[in-house]
Amino acid sequence: MNNSLKEIHFKAMEIVKDIKLLDYCSWPLEAETDFLQSHARGKINKINFEYKKKDFSANKTALERLLVHLSKDEPLHIYTSKTIKSYIHTIDMITNIGEIRFQELGIEIYGTPTVKQFGQDFSHLEMAKKILKIHKEFDHSYLKEAELCFSSKLIIDDLKKRSIPNLGKSTPNFIEDSTIISKAAAGKSRVRIRKGTCFNEYDFNQLYEHEVMTHSLTAINGAAQVDLPLFGRGAPRTTKTQEGLATFSEIITGSMDIFRLRRLALRVVAIDMALKGANFYDLFNFFYSYGQNEKESFLSASRVLRGGTPEGGIVFTKDNVYLEGLFTIHSFFLWALQTSNLSYIHILFSGRVDLEDVFLLKDEFSNGKLKEPKFLPQWYKQINLLVGKISFSFLLESLDLKESDKYFESLQSKYKN
Repeated sequence: MNNSLKEIHFKAMEIVKDIKLLDYCSWPLEAETDFLQSHARGKINKINFEYKKKDFSANKTALERLLVHLSKDEPLHIYTSKTIKSYIHTIDMITNIGEIRFQELGIEIYGTPTVKQFGQDFSHLEMAKKILKIHKEFDHSYLKEAELCFSSKLIIDDLKKRSIPNLGKSTPNFIEDSTIISKAAAGKSRVRIRKGTCFNEYDFNQLYEHEVMTHSLTAINGAAQVDLPLFGRGAPRTTKTQEGLATFSEIITGSMDIFRLRRLALRVVAIDMALKGANFYDLFNFFYSYGQNEKESFLSASRVLRGGTPEGGIVFTKDNVYLEGLFTIHSFFLWALQTSNLSYIHILFSGRVDLEDVFLLKDEFSNGKLKEPKFLPQWYKQINLLVGKISFSFLLESLDLKESDKYFESLQSKYKN
């Protein structure tokens, strides 16, 4: 049998097409509906549900058989091997849903809040708490959650209108979906927008930059590697880089408001609470105490306990990667720009890749084995503006604000009534 790399990719794509972790570990819509209805009546009904089961053991065996045909020396083979192994890991997670092993396997991919931030001497949890402290310090009557409510249909119309000029015929379909936990989920051919959700004015830009111009864009560019289709699909091992790039794009375009940043921090704190024994009701009350409504508090709490039960004890730590990925990608951009290694950044948009893959595959782009990304987000194409923002953020790190604080406080005291 001829086991060329192309054949291995196409065989792997067929084997993994139904292996979608979130489809199997997420709580069913009925659990949300029943809880919110009982909560509206002032009652707390016990949440009961069962996860849908599927045996992927044959898929795991088939993937393992593909691995033996891959070289340990060639970059494209290494990328393919790492991706296949990530799907094998995912199958193990699906098999262990409802068991503590599910949590252990998830931590191997997504980490925990107490792990140190990339290149820093503080943890993700400490950073999350610092963000919450800053939000509290900056609290002012001028700062408040957006109050306007926009429907999912309006969001879809806006995203479609803005995407077509940039992605042309490759623009994905936009559909409503009442089953997803997040506000949106994006892939190569479709972007699902959560139905029945009240979107605010900031969601338009956030979803466009995060979902369409990052997640969909990298999937579309990856699919252009026609002989190596796994580049367009990715795997859980690429989640930290994907979410880090998507979140970084929100920051760099000015699309992330302080309340969105706080929500990311709250999820990290909630994961730590759950790892220490908090159950669904503890987490629901935690999010609710920070001003989230009942629906969002339910969704935020349940996403931390995906793959587990409302009683707690099994935690899905995926939401840990948003802050971690954000700071890692920021550091990567800073390094690449300071050292004139912009070509490495370019690779980041070429498909569903992990940050390490960028370095692994650099020569494969140089020698033409891999195609350069066809589509790029506007904020990256405007490189002068990007460098200006990155440079300023670098300068801020060296500032000592103690003297300026004293100066402004003296002015405040001088002219205080």
